[in-house]
Amino acid sequence: MKSNSTIFLLAVSPIYNKEFIANFECFDKVSSNLLYTSLLMNHKEILEQQIDHSNVVFCLDAIDKEIIPGEIINENFEILFGNTSNKADFLKIISDKYFGKSANNLLIFSNSIGYTKNDIQKAFDLLAIEDEAIVIGKAGSHNIAFIGFNSFNHDLFLDIAWEELYYDNLLAKVSKHENYLHIMGNFMSINKVDDFKNLYIELSKKESLSYCSHYVHERFTNLFIEYKGLLR
Repeated sequence: MKSNSTIFLLAVSPIYNKEFIANFECFDKVSSNLLYTSLLMNHKEILEQQIDHSNVVFCLDAIDKEIIPGEIINENFEILFGNTSNKADFLKIISDKYFGKSANNLLIFSNSIGYTKNDIQKAFDLLAIEDEAIVIGKAGSHNIAFIGFNSFNHDLFLDIAWEELYYDNLLAKVSKHENYLHIMGNFMSINKVDDFKNLYIELSKKESLSYCSHYVHERFTNLFIEYKGLLR
């Protein structure tokens, strides 16, 4: 019997191994590591609120396998390791192993932030129909925070350019296939300095506590202090 829903947290690159992680624009390795691990910790805290309702699988780079810290481990989460530099192959491994087991699947990208438990529930509610449906979490003008679907369309997944996943490109691919399409917005994807500036602005708002705890907030604050010159 299929479980109702599964959430996949997909790392977009190595996160913990400082020898292999990519520098975030003008950040050094230490700061880049702090940014990536803070985003991952934020995902963990949000997804822990969903444990009673969904399966959760962390899909991380195999380069990080031997140095995953205890604070990111949750006995209710599965962890799958793969090669994030070849996202199409990694997603094929994920699809072969998991997609057929759940009625609804949600892929969340590790460089995203801004979604809440209620957003996850809304995404799954939109997928809870008999017809094929896809939900896209839009981040800013061009990026994607998550993708959800209630029927695995193999042809569509082969068609998507996972290495350069932008909103307009994804929308064009999805629109070629027959399905109900739902767009959710107001999320963030942290890829460039401008995104970092936006993160600073958004986390200064009281509403940010709905998706970013005080603990993770403090981690980001250390980066804001370190790179305050970028925030002017």
